Amino acid sequence: MDLELSDEQTWLSEAVGTLLDREWRPAPEAPSGTADARDTLWRRLTDFGALAVGADDGLGPVELCVIARALGEHLAPVPYLASAAVRYAVTSSGLPALCGGEDAVALAILEPGSGWGAAPRTTLEHAALSGRKVAVEHLAAAGRIAVVAAAPDGPALAVVAPHAAGLSAAEQAGFDPTAPMHAVDLAAVAVGEGDVVTGAGAAHAIARLTAIGALLAAAEAVGAAGRLLDDAVRYAGERRQFGRPIGSFQALRHLLADMYVRQASSWSSVLYAAAALDEDAGEALRTTAIAKAYVGRAAREVAHGAMQVFGGIAVTAEHPAHRFLRRIVVRDGQFGDAAHHERALGRALAAAAVPEPVS
Repeated sequence: MDLELSDEQTWLSEAVGTLLDREWRPAPEAPSGTADARDTLWRRLTDFGALAVGADDGLGPVELCVIARALGEHLAPVPYLASAAVRYAVTSSGLPALCGGEDAVALAILEPGSGWGAAPRTTLEHAALSGRKVAVEHLAAAGRIAVVAAAPDGPALAVVAPHAAGLSAAEQAGFDPTAPMHAVDLAAVAVGEGDVVTGAGAAHAIARLTAIGALLAAAEAVGAAGRLLDDAVRYAGERRQFGRPIGSFQALRHLLADMYVRQASSWSSVLYAAAALDEDAGEALRTTAIAKAYVGRAAREVAHGAMQVFGGIAVTAEHPAHRFLRRIVVRDGQFGDAAHHERALGRALAAAAVPEPVS
């Protein structure tokens, strides 16, 4: 499997980077920018085609991860992760009508007291949703909400409007102000006939949704870690101690080299998993879990290493390092953190190692 980006993918990466450099320049004291600036940035991304998922010439998992990495590098506060993940999941599952158009989508999976992968307590009965969801990101910018629920015939994936009757939301305290979160209460929220899928179709779509969501979260973390690494290298070349750049000291050279290896290998793991998902490889879901677990730890190590390079200035509110660390921590927790995936992988390997009983 080729882990090098194709020419088209490289051009995509450069084009998205140029767009973000031009369109997203928030003031240091207001990293989330203004509402108008966020709306403009989202409109520019959709006009660019960042949500043109699926079809013969549409974006696949690798291209979506390339865009997500650029968003992480710039800490762009846009509802891309959920919007792209839902579109990819429903399109690759043969359900494109479930989430058409270019509206931003908020994703409601996690529930109070439950972890990622737990069976939902939110129910879909008689074409109505009832339950409570938490950590619904970028709800204020969303035109639709994709809700994972339990129906009488199995799992369900339903789409509702954020202002539907019976739906209420409250803002939650979040670790990353550029990724605002809400709790959503659903009290018999009506679901249109064409806005829900249940049973085997929903199970397949939800599996694809959680897989691509994990990869996009990991790709954003890789982008944020890459930006911290670049800033740390630049700072090490400019900051002088004892008449020499601190980057000439052996201890920092080793630290920066370790950070580079972790960041580069993180991106390679994301690319491999994205390519496996794109090709419907048999181990696609496992490689996705491995990539999410690896990036979850490696990106944090890069961030912590950068903090050491920056020294005391990194713990000030004015320095941007903490903002990238916040994005990394939030993305690590979404769709299962490193420990969650490591435990799941361990259980799967242990189960596979148990020999079948001899009859």
